[in-house]
Amino acid sequence: MIRRSFGNLSAIARLSAFALVMAFAFTCFGAATSSPPARRDESLACKDCHRSEVEGYARSPMAHSLRIAGIEPRGVVPTAKGSISAELSSGGSLQILDSGGTRSEFHVDYVIGSGRHASGYLIDIDNHLFQSPIAYYRGRHGYGLAPGFEPNADPDFTRPITPGCLFCHSGKAVPVSGTRDEYASPPFDALTIGCSRCHGSAAEHLADPGPGNIVNPGKLAAAERDSICEQCHLIGVARVLNPGKTFGDFKPGEPLEKTFTVYHNVPVPGATGNFRVISQAEQLALSVCARRSNGKLWCGTCHDPHYLPAEPIAYYRAKCLCCHNTAFPKNHPSKTSNCIGCHMPRRDTTDGGHTAFTDHRIQRRPEPQVSDPDKADIAAWREPDPSLQVRNQAIALIQVGMQRRSPAFIVHGYRLLTEVQSQFADDSDLYTWMGKALLLGKQFAEAQRAFDIALKLDPDSPVKEADAGQASVADGNIDAARTHFERSLQLDPLDLTAVYSLLQVYQEQGDTTSGAALLGRVDQAMKQR
Repeated sequence: MIRRSFGNLSAIARLSAFALVMAFAFTCFGAATSSPPARRDESLACKDCHRSEVEGYARSPMAHSLRIAGIEPRGVVPTAKGSISAELSSGGSLQILDSGGTRSEFHVDYVIGSGRHASGYLIDIDNHLFQSPIAYYRGRHGYGLAPGFEPNADPDFTRPITPGCLFCHSGKAVPVSGTRDEYASPPFDALTIGCSRCHGSAAEHLADPGPGNIVNPGKLAAAERDSICEQCHLIGVARVLNPGKTFGDFKPGEPLEKTFTVYHNVPVPGATGNFRVISQAEQLALSVCARRSNGKLWCGTCHDPHYLPAEPIAYYRAKCLCCHNTAFPKNHPSKTSNCIGCHMPRRDTTDGGHTAFTDHRIQRRPEPQVSDPDKADIAAWREPDPSLQVRNQAIALIQVGMQRRSPAFIVHGYRLLTEVQSQFADDSDLYTWMGKALLLGKQFAEAQRAFDIALKLDPDSPVKEADAGQASVADGNIDAARTHFERSLQLDPLDLTAVYSLLQVYQEQGDTTSGAALLGRVDQAMKQR
């Protein structure tokens, strides 16, 4: 049996502020579990009629977005207090954290990412998914810290993998409602992204085959067409779910805004935006090619997910020459040159670790990347239904304000929420974001009231129970905080944010017996498999 533990739980005891922030942020590069294999993706049945498309897609990076871990490369990444090493054992691949004299072993359960650029790793502990702090970078032929872990001098395995991350990296994750990172067993109905993510329900089509009940993205109106790609290739600065929605509710053929709204930085003259892996839609929209096409140029103009070109330079050059077919200036390279290499160079990213990705701005003469200023305004990529516009913008402002540490954004977002509060009396998330804004504004009693309303509307959510506990701590009501955190852990015994907070409460109360019992329970859960 492979021992999986945090040793004496030192990793939990030193859970950093960064990890606490990440508990309600979107993490988009991760690791997974060795639970029973995921069920067979129904879209594989598409091969009976669409063999060439299915076989072509099987060679694409999207078709390899997530897999069960196997024999992974060996290597080591030094840290300030030790190292994280990747090893092999009779039970599979391990990652070993040596920190401050404590050694902890973790079985690698899932590999996230196609491996074309990098591979991240997921750890499944009692149906909870956590991200490994290291990733394998193909271009370096070795390991390095995973994106987002670089500022942490002593990284650990406590970062939760949220449904927002797995929405883009898996065929279909099955999260437990109301939790931070708990999933069904197995956690995935489908491991990799399949046909249904772009074409809609394969089961419905198979029941009544015909063009009327399957989605052909190229034949949709622009917003619905682009939404299919944007569900994963447009991250912006915030994504706000509509009331009662989950990311998995998005259906091809609908506009993205029927499920969630993406917010992005308003372009500033002279700035081109931070270059991110998942910002291709933003980059393309900035291009002269897209702006002059009147909506005709989209991802599918150049990219066919069913076909991976054997000669990409020639393939993409032909795409460019479909439009750029007039005589070039004399000083321009010949029509047999590499268009992409000059006009869409590869650049380092701010969210992809030690990797470079293609710049989709399609510039005549590529210019240096200039980051957006921290005070850039934000706007919806496309506006949602008018009834949701103020609500969603307000939540986005609070999200971005927390990222930027901008009181102005947070206050603006809070005030907008108060304007529409009566329209969303049953919206638990609205009250949660009001509570977070009030907590940051040191209005502790008001924050407690907001979190209590959110919890009343969603009484079985361990995350909302823990939110109420944080407000109680801030308001000085330690006994109430203890009740909230203990209730949170009754609902989800491995919510590490609640574990850390409850340990602090026990310490403040001098209750060493309860603290030791909690550490023992969590340690046992960590090494039970």
